[in-house]
Amino acid sequence: MKAKLGQHFIIDESVLELEAALADVKGKQVLEIGAGDGRLTEKLLSFGAKEITAVELDEKFASILKKKFKERVAVVQADFLDLEPKPFERIVGNIPYYITSPIIVKLSDYSFEKALLCVQKEVALRIVAPPGCRQYGRLSVFCQLVFKPKLVCEISKQAFFPRPKVDSSLVALEKTGLVLSKEQQNAIAALFSHKKKTLKNAIIDSRKMFGIEEKHKIAEFAKKLKYAQRKVFTLSPKEVVEILGELEGLNEL
Repeated sequence: MKAKLGQHFIIDESVLELEAALADVKGKQVLEIGAGDGRLTEKLLSFGAKEITAVELDEKFASILKKKFKERVAVVQADFLDLEPKPFERIVGNIPYYITSPIIVKLSDYSFEKALLCVQKEVALRIVAPPGCRQYGRLSVFCQLVFKPKLVCEISKQAFFPRPKVDSSLVALEKTGLVLSKEQQNAIAALFSHKKKTLKNAIIDSRKMFGIEEKHKIAEFAKKLKYAQRKVFTLSPKEVVEILGELEGLNEL
């Protein structure tokens, strides 16, 4: 097992069955991210998945999956982040901790009815965190705008092998229909890199990320914003959308 790939496999049968049941895959087209040796894949089939596309980066495990499931599962040996998005009814996966955020961002490009992901507990808390709390940040805003995230349950580290140092959680995602451009995503990242500062100061300190060198120009712009004196981490996702609209005025500076 390759630690560099973040591979920790769920070995608790009851947890695997819970995942498959909660994913509600009966008669559905399913994408499984990071299928490993097929433990969850087996459960998805037993719960009536119509079609399964299993993505696995590790060549050894991809080979195991092909031999184990043959024509019952379409195995794709690839990095999920490199794949061209296709529509699926369900998306499931036990996500490697070190690339959870990029995978979630990538999922925003996919069309799906429901996703059920097993992620590090700390990341799950960030995904659903409300404004004003310590965990609230860039990922919180992105997920709560693009998805309707729900924290389903916690999974003990004892359910995995090799055993990780932290607990995990199941998170359910549904699309809201809102699409954030790369520019908007970058703007959110810029603001929340200074999340404990006021919006005005966060924009001033992030001016180079907005392509502006002159501090006085952006300072004049920033002080006129609706939420200029609010701390960034207190801004709700809805308020962040308002700010993104205001920031379009930076193009005129």
